[in-house]
Amino acid sequence: MNSDALTMIPGVPFPEYYEFFMSWKAPIALATTYAVSVHLLNPSASKAKVSRVEAKNQGAGTASKSSPFMTAFVFLHNLSLAIYSMVTFFNMVQYMHKLYNRGNSIHDAYCDKDGFLWDNALGYWGYLFYLSKYYEVIDTIIILLKGRRSSLLQTYHHAGAMITMWAGIRYRAQPIWIFVVFNSLVHSIMYLYYALTSVGIHVPGKRYITSVQISQFLVGMTAATSYLFLNDCLVTEGQKFAVLLNVLYLLPLTYLFLDFARRTYGKRRAAANAASGNAKKAN
Repeated sequence: MNSDALTMIPGVPFPEYYEFFMSWKAPIALATTYAVSVHLLNPSASKAKVSRVEAKNQGAGTASKSSPFMTAFVFLHNLSLAIYSMVTFFNMVQYMHKLYNRGNSIHDAYCDKDGFLWDNALGYWGYLFYLSKYYEVIDTIIILLKGRRSSLLQTYHHAGAMITMWAGIRYRAQPIWIFVVFNSLVHSIMYLYYALTSVGIHVPGKRYITSVQISQFLVGMTAATSYLFLNDCLVTEGQKFAVLLNVLYLLPLTYLFLDFARRTYGKRRAAANAASGNAKKAN
């Protein structure tokens, strides 16, 4: 793992497109197209609809409605991503356990010095995970089709994930396991939650999912940054670039998620307190 040369992992689907997706032009062009399209298609704040939950909590705004076809599509989309994320997480953890039991030193295992994790799991599942970032823009398409407004958080999150995951896989950066493992675990929970809510099964705990997302960013940034200070771990300039790019991407992303949590759950708490106060006055 001491070269930035492009090497395809055996067994990846549609190998004829591997070189295209590993070119820097692919994530830049697709992320830019996505961001520009969202900007052009996004409804204004005054015309945008809101989710049923937002309309109920805020007592304002027109709630978006879904046809039976859209409901079925949203359910299958979220369920598919939940199952895919579970499979990715299971396979990554399985080989990480094998790596741990191989008898290597902690340093060599953490840095995957002999390429065991990359060759057996990360190269394959990481590449698929990178490709899934393009598919995940359907999240935004669903929002726009419902007449709702896509946030800056949504656009930055999806566009940035395409570029940063590309860098990690293209340059065979060992720390990219952090994002594949953590993110696949969180997505397993998150997309299952959205699949259930899309068909009217209201599971409590969205606030905690947001907290878990923020926690994964903080832990992931810390773990990824540690690789920059380990001797003889990141041995190519490409690997160092990939890790630094991911860390720099996560800094504003974490802020955006914190701001989202403050605005979303802070308003709900204020509304609940106001309702409680009015009820006491009425009594």
